Amino acid sequence: MTEQVLFEKHEGLLWQPVYTLCRNEKKVFSLIDQEGFPVYLPMKRIIKVHPVISKGRSYCYKREFILPMFSNYLFACIPPDFKSELMRKREVIRILPVDEATEDTLLHELEIIRKLENVSRSEDMDVSEGLKKGIHVVFTEGPFKGEHGVILDAPQENGHVYINVTSVESSVRIQYPAAWCKAIA
Repeated sequence: MTEQVLFEKHEGLLWQPVYTLCRNEKKVFSLIDQEGFPVYLPMKRIIKVHPVISKGRSYCYKREFILPMFSNYLFACIPPDFKSELMRKREVIRILPVDEATEDTLLHELEIIRKLENVSRSEDMDVSEGLKKGIHVVFTEGPFKGEHGVILDAPQENGHVYINVTSVESSVRIQYPAAWCKAIA
C-alpha cells in the first residue's frame, strides 16, 4: 500500500481480483505481499462530519479515515499454485477468474483506479458500487437507514441519486447521497 506497484504482465503470473471477507482486505494484502507477489489495495480518503449539540451550542467535528476503495476487493499478480494456497485461507472468499486475454483490460482498469486513488487524497470522492437505474437498494445511513428503494437514474455529479420509495401504495421520489445506498440482490 505504501510503494507504487507497477501494473505489468509477469511470466507465469496473472493479475486477478481477490474477493475477501468483510474488513479483511489489509490482512490478505499482507499475506500476498509477504510472499513477494505484486499486490494492490486501492485506498480512499473519507472525511466523516459529526454534528453535535451540547449545552445549547452546536458544532461539528471531522474525522479522516483511509479505507479500501472497494469493499472486500484487492488485486494481486499470483501464480496458479499460490492461488490454490490462498483459497484455503479463511479470509479469502474467491479469486475472480482472469485469463491472458482479459488481463490487459484489468491492467488498464487498475491504472484508472490508481488515478482515482490519487484524486481521493485531495478531493472528496464517493464510490457507489453497483448503483445504476433499476437497481434495488437499502439505505445504510441517514434518516431512511434500513429502508428500501429503487434507483431512478445514475448517481449525479453532486454524489446524489434519485430513488423511488414506495409506501402506503404511493411512490415518493427522493434525492439521497449515493454513498448512503447499497445495492441488494
